[in-house]
Amino acid sequence: MIFRAILSIAFVAVFIPHEPDLGFGRPNAGGILPIMASQLASLPAGAKLCGNNQEACTRGLDMAGDLRSTILSNLDRVKAELKESKLARSDQRRNIGNDLVALIKKF
Repeated sequence: MIFRAILSIAFVAVFIPHEPDLGFGRPNAGGILPIMASQLASLPAGAKLCGNNQEACTRGLDMAGDLRSTILSNLDRVKAELKESKLARSDQRRNIGNDLVALIKKF
C-alpha cells in the first residue's frame, strides 16, 4: 500500500508540469521569444541579423512563412472537421430524440 502511494506520488511529480497553465501564456517570456518573421522582413537592410548571408536569411524567412501558412491551413481544416462532427452529433441526437418521441406516441 505504501509502495503504491510512493509510486503514484513519484508519477505525478514527474509527469505533471510545475507551472499551472491558466491560458495566459508566459507573460515574463517576452524577452526570450524569437523575433517574428514579419518583423525581420521589415527591418532596414543595415539592421539585418544575417550580415553577409542575405540569401540564407531570405530562404529562412521564406521557409518560416511557408511553415506558418501550412500550420494555419491545417488548423483551419481541423476546425472545419470539428465543426462538421459537432453538427453531425447534434443531428444524430436530434434524430434519436425524434425517434424516441415517435416510439412513445405509439404507446
